[in-house]
Amino acid sequence: MIILGIDPGLAHTGWGIVETRGSLCRARAYGCVTTHSGEPIDLRLGKIFDEVSRAIEAYHPTQLAIEQLFFGENARSAVATAQARGVAIVACAQAGLEVGEYTPMQIKQAVVGTGAADKRQVMFMVRSILNLDHEPRPDHAADALAAAICHAHLCRTKALARDASPDEVRAAEVAQLELSRLQSREVTAAARAANARRHAHGAERNDIA
Repeated sequence: MIILGIDPGLAHTGWGIVETRGSLCRARAYGCVTTHSGEPIDLRLGKIFDEVSRAIEAYHPTQLAIEQLFFGENARSAVATAQARGVAIVACAQAGLEVGEYTPMQIKQAVVGTGAADKRQVMFMVRSILNLDHEPRPDHAADALAAAICHAHLCRTKALARDASPDEVRAAEVAQLELSRLQSREVTAAARAANARRHAHGAERNDIA
């Protein structure tokens, strides 16, 4: 299965292509559509539509995973994001992709094991799950890959629930929960180690000074 993940935004729309084979997920490509505030809105939205369409033509995904819109305090920003999200969905709909919509919390839960994960933790786990030798940049692209990973996990869970016995489903749920807990502990340990290294380097620089 080939999944197109999208992190929508008018200034930055991240996209990522993930291919799944069984339980394995691998990234095929990712990028970010950037538009500028000085450009007319029709040109900005047209650029998002065109570049998402080009990604679909190049990698032939059959599924779309996209973040649901979160209305915070900034209504103007939310409207701009809704416009970008709309044209991205239209591009996918024209290509016949099936759409999966997920909240940021659902995506973090699927990728990291906790809905309270921060961006650094999400990026770390995206790199680990997709077996990348680097962290995907910019973070909009990493978020798009995370959405695709979330979709892949939920598709596998649905397939298991459809085909397996209740005992097998329960065993798989327990195993997935334990894996999520392990991943969360690994991410926390890695983050603490990184912070310790940064503090150590800072102390060294202070000593030299």
